[in-house]
Amino acid sequence: IVMTVPRQMGDNAGGGPLGLPQDEICLKLILLHRAGRAMPIAPPIPGVWPSSLFDDAGADEASKVWCAFHVRPRCEKVVSQRLKVGGSVGYFLPLSVEKRRYQRRQVEVQNLLFPGYVFVHGDPDAIRDCQYKVPGVVNCLEEPDQASLHKSLSALKGLLESGDAVTPEERLEPGMAVEITGGPLEGHCGVVIENKKALRFLIQLDFIQQRVSVAVDASI
Repeated sequence: IVMTVPRQMGDNAGGGPLGLPQDEICLKLILLHRAGRAMPIAPPIPGVWPSSLFDDAGADEASKVWCAFHVRPRCEKVVSQRLKVGGSVGYFLPLSVEKRRYQRRQVEVQNLLFPGYVFVHGDPDAIRDCQYKVPGVVNCLEEPDQASLHKSLSALKGLLESGDAVTPEERLEPGMAVEITGGPLEGHCGVVIENKKALRFLIQLDFIQQRVSVAVDASI
């Protein structure tokens, strides 16, 4: 659909902002939803970039650090993609995948586990530069205990790669510290909590007061 809107005379006589004739501006309204045509689904984005981020983080802990960018609402994925384009800082955006029915078809939707946060890893100067230059970043949260943060993020990445459903938890509560000794989460440490249905293995990030959990069998 094309709408032709008259322009005010004497305004920018050299032409419109879109390079159109001065006597009109064409506003092209693209109809995304038509009869028999499904709305497009946003393509998935990588939750970890580069793919070797955690291997590099383990080897370069002396020169690089983990931080958390606090970002504007609904800007987590945009900030992550801008970091990828910049290339100077790696990121970890914890995403869970949920299958939904949409317009008579099943689609996979990426959900944020920690809305408002993007974890970044790199040289402190590069991170500071991104903090001020990447649109959407509000603040940078630093964690003095880098070893503990790296261990928690690695465990969280393992949970997401296990294929089990990972659930955000709302409150921080005391629990029993455990280490998983079998299965795909073997070697990961965390806290076990119990809800009405099953035991859940909990990983919490104290410095941003967030945590996630996954159902586990007590035998492991």
